Amino acid sequence: MKKIITLTLVVFAALSNGAFAQCNEFYQINEGSNWELETYNAKGKLSGRNQQHVTQYTKTGDGFNATINSIMFNEKGKELMNGNLEMKCAGGTIYIDMRNFIPEQQLKNMGSYEMTIESENLEIPSKLTIGETLKDGSINMTATNSPLPMKMTVNITDRKVEGKESITTPAGTFDCYKISSKANFKNQMGVTMNFQFSSIEWLAPKVGIVKSESYDKNGKMNGYTILTKRN
Repeated sequence: MKKIITLTLVVFAALSNGAFAQCNEFYQINEGSNWELETYNAKGKLSGRNQQHVTQYTKTGDGFNATINSIMFNEKGKELMNGNLEMKCAGGTIYIDMRNFIPEQQLKNMGSYEMTIESENLEIPSKLTIGETLKDGSINMTATNSPLPMKMTVNITDRKVEGKESITTPAGTFDCYKISSKANFKNQMGVTMNFQFSSIEWLAPKVGIVKSESYDKNGKMNGYTILTKRN
């Protein structure tokens, strides 16, 4: 469960930081942009580090498409995961592919079967208003010819702009919008596992998410991720 929560925090952060490219006020990147994040447990102990690098950037008529390489390390610096995240901006709105929220190992486990995928991507508008409710995101992946039931479902709901706050990290001090959300992960591969938690993100113009916190279904903090470097 901790790996799933960490992945979610990293995805939100990875799809939000970098150099300037006009399309969305918050999510602005360019080819070659680099940034780094650190993840801590509830007691404030370092549990991982994540490096992102924009490897491909294509300008479109009303925005851009980008590929972001993401490398995750544990607290001792050992590489745990190396993969790509996809990002799209069109007409001022950022579209986050919900397939980015499926752990890579789960995709590999289901990769040898025919897959049925239904998804609704997350959206981030260029302008935010306090009290605004943002669009939900979901994905359902089902293996249609596996010997055992194999299905992965992710739902991100109740996304609301709660207010504005100033947040300081090693990367600087930022005026942010505070956004809350809830998430549900259901993994059925012979045995069904169901995880629920909530998150808070602080989103700064021209920077993206500078901090994320995750809480279990009882409101106890699981951990947090902060932006430490950007260029």
